[in-house]
Amino acid sequence: MTTSKRITGDYNITTLNSADNVNVTTNTLNVYGNLDVLGNVTYINSSELDITDPFITLAANNTGVYSNVGILTQKTSSPNTYASLRYNITAGAWQISSDNSTFVNIASGNTSTSAGGANTNIQFNDGGTAFGGTANLTFDKTSNKVTLQGHQVFGNIGAAPANVANSVAVYNNAVGSGGTGLYVQSTSVSDELVSKSKAIVFAIIF
Repeated sequence: MTTSKRITGDYNITTLNSADNVNVTTNTLNVYGNLDVLGNVTYINSSELDITDPFITLAANNTGVYSNVGILTQKTSSPNTYASLRYNITAGAWQISSDNSTFVNIASGNTSTSAGGANTNIQFNDGGTAFGGTANLTFDKTSNKVTLQGHQVFGNIGAAPANVANSVAVYNNAVGSGGTGLYVQSTSVSDELVSKSKAIVFAIIF
């Protein structure tokens, strides 16, 4: 049987003792209107929480006393084992931590969310928080082709890289008898590329 109660003015329920509680046991409690929970602590024990609003505001009444604001998640069944995502107001950066102790910056300032350059341009940091792109450095995913219209600098890595099946590695090491210091490494060859001047000398000798 449905029971309805209509009133005018405020409707207050007040317990006489500070330890008294008001309990509602039901299948579903619907609140048609705004719900204001005024208290220092609010617990919601639920396995699933659906929020329609696309934004959740943390520290909504911040008066400048917080240096960090963020989200904690309990990692294990043990209490106080947290991982966290926070915004460090002093550093001006978003940070993450796997133990809520040591934090690493993941973004700072107003990060750019748009790609630089045209389609297929390989992205790079173009200064500050901006992405850059250029037609001189592109990747075609259809043909799996990287195009570099410029030059590449090989730093001396000091040792030959490990072999990778069906691949050839080009790297820089100490200059040998080939006179270039530029080497190729594969499962079938490990040798230095020969310069023109060295090739002429070898031709004369041999």
